[in-house]
Amino acid sequence: MTVDVATPDTPLLTYAGGIATIRLNRPASSNWVRGEDLRWMLSTLLALDADPAVRVVVLTANTGGQGRPVFCGGYEITQPGAEDQEALFASLSTALTQMRPITLCALTGAVYGPALDLVLACDIRVAVSGTTLHLPLEMSPLHSRSFQARLVQHLGIDGTRRALLSGRAITVEELSLRGVFEGVVRPDAFDGYVGVLARQIAAQDPAVVQHVKRTLETVVQGCSSAAGAPRSIRSGCGALSSRPPMPPS
Repeated sequence: MTVDVATPDTPLLTYAGGIATIRLNRPASSNWVRGEDLRWMLSTLLALDADPAVRVVVLTANTGGQGRPVFCGGYEITQPGAEDQEALFASLSTALTQMRPITLCALTGAVYGPALDLVLACDIRVAVSGTTLHLPLEMSPLHSRSFQARLVQHLGIDGTRRALLSGRAITVEELSLRGVFEGVVRPDAFDGYVGVLARQIAAQDPAVVQHVKRTLETVVQGCSSAAGAPRSIRSGCGALSSRPPMPPS
């Protein structure tokens, strides 16, 4: 595949050995994304999805020079066309969930508001220890229904209420207890951990990977629509989602 050369501040794309890495690249602006970033990322994901040589897509962010690392502060709602950006953000999350390659989020810093949707939309997530997730109440009008559904899927309804209404940050350590993160790794070991994991994933049989992804998506969709299903199905879906609640801070 061809690797684009990004202009300053736009996301970066690198590729090696079946692993494509998309890196948010506005560290001086808390990695806020703009409309042009979202459109570039969406078109890039579509191109990566169509390339059979791509086995893994890593989503990460440049946090160099930041006093407190921020993976993504959201999108710039003060820019003209913010409503279009909201739709683009939702489309980007949907594209991540539907990718043929395995998507791996390497969370290098704090994440705010709807940007968390990009994290949860990935198949597998790894985070730097001590990272926090923030869902300020004033940003709640920006949350799409699909994002809210993903929050409930991963945090449970009570955990989602606390996250959205309490105003307190959520730590990746808390969510790791629920299986949301594959690993929580100290900063000095993070890049090596992500590299090894990405290569392990890329080495898997792609046909088997696709079968598993399709099967899991069918299960998730079935449980999402199980409200009107027979009791046996509702019970099975309830068992799948009966993870322990997030511990209080």
